[in-house]
Amino acid sequence: MGDQEPHTNGVNGDGNSSDDEEDKSKMRPVDIEADVKEMERRKRVEAIMNSQLFREELERVVGDSIRESGAEGIGALLSDVMNIKSGTAPSSSCVVPINDIRGIDSMVYAKGEKLLRCKLAAVYRLIDLYGWTQGIYNHVTARVSQDSEHFLLNPFGMMYNEVTASSLVKVNMQGDTVEEGTTNFGVNQAGFMLHSAIHAARPDIKCVIHLHTPSIVAVSTMKCGLLPLSQESCLIGDVSYHSYNGIVIDPEERQSIAKDLGPNNKVMFLRNHGVVCCGKTMEEAFHVTYHTVLACNTQLKMMPYGLDNLVMIDDEVRRKTFEIGQRGGGGVNTSKKEWGIGELEFEALMRMLDNSGFRTGFAYLDPLVRKEPARMANDVELPPTVSNLGFLMEEDELYKDSPLKGLLAQMARATRSTNKTKWVNSPNVYQKVEVLETGTTDPKKITKVTQIHFDEPEPRK
Repeated sequence: MGDQEPHTNGVNGDGNSSDDEEDKSKMRPVDIEADVKEMERRKRVEAIMNSQLFREELERVVGDSIRESGAEGIGALLSDVMNIKSGTAPSSSCVVPINDIRGIDSMVYAKGEKLLRCKLAAVYRLIDLYGWTQGIYNHVTARVSQDSEHFLLNPFGMMYNEVTASSLVKVNMQGDTVEEGTTNFGVNQAGFMLHSAIHAARPDIKCVIHLHTPSIVAVSTMKCGLLPLSQESCLIGDVSYHSYNGIVIDPEERQSIAKDLGPNNKVMFLRNHGVVCCGKTMEEAFHVTYHTVLACNTQLKMMPYGLDNLVMIDDEVRRKTFEIGQRGGGGVNTSKKEWGIGELEFEALMRMLDNSGFRTGFAYLDPLVRKEPARMANDVELPPTVSNLGFLMEEDELYKDSPLKGLLAQMARATRSTNKTKWVNSPNVYQKVEVLETGTTDPKKITKVTQIHFDEPEPRK
């Protein structure tokens, strides 16, 4: 027993196991740190799950999904969550919301600027959905107000499907940044030179859209320009042209651009370059852009047949078509509401985006669901009761000159007078009585108020 080696933690007395324990002891702080991080993450998740705002937002999302797609929408939403958790691609694509200005963040903007930002960001998304984009290039600008020469445009470096309300940059007439957005990108001053020239020359224009689609560039290179071959070409009115002088970076070219656009035209083709479409409102600018793209696409499909085989629209017909289109709603709307140019079409596009989950933040001028008109008292499907008289008395506008209202008012005054007379002539049923205190050796007189009870009259025989 004396020759037995001392007991060690290693097997057969070697130090390998001891080294492993030592290595594990060195790793323990890292494991503990990981555990602490995991506990903090779970606390954050628990705080979010217990948050009232999160529950309300989750209820809103689930409610919208049920209204739009029923049980299938909820199933698809849960499937997406499970796919994200397992690391697989979701079955339905997620979109970045347009209106990302929430809570107190909206207080930093001037009155109406938040809605303007949401609307402009929605226009960028529409251009992307229609396939009119050219990467990060081109611009859509909107004048913030007539008082300040400030404009909103996209950050130079973002795709059109990434633009949100808060990411838009505010610049002045020279293209200098007045208010940065939520991104690290700046603006393309050379690209804004074209827009600033139009905004400076035409204070009536609030929105300018610049596109480079292949069809538009092809029409801009033709000597004949845009021909009156379709109804869309008539709806945009007269068209201006500006000769191409390379990328617009020369400030002197601003005067030439303003001169070529003219005082009334809303569309100007830039030779070998593209087109700019303008509008007094953002809805009108997109309306003009949409029809310009359609007119160019239609003309390119007709050109292979030769100009000799094409029938041009007369100038008088063009003028009448344009005037009808300026009434709003395409000039054929029968609703009682007066719509501006492109407003009815733009609201339909905003509903499309909202139904697709873009969350535009757009303020609709007229709801989609029809409102029930206010019904008269005789239209209410209830039996005539005393309460109906009170309902009639509240209808001041309907019955202000009615003899029935005068009769009811006279009855009300008579009732009030009768009640007052009864109160004045009613006998005093209370009297003061002096009584001696109880429970003391020296009782004193105290005054109490008691009620007089009258004998009930005997019934007549």
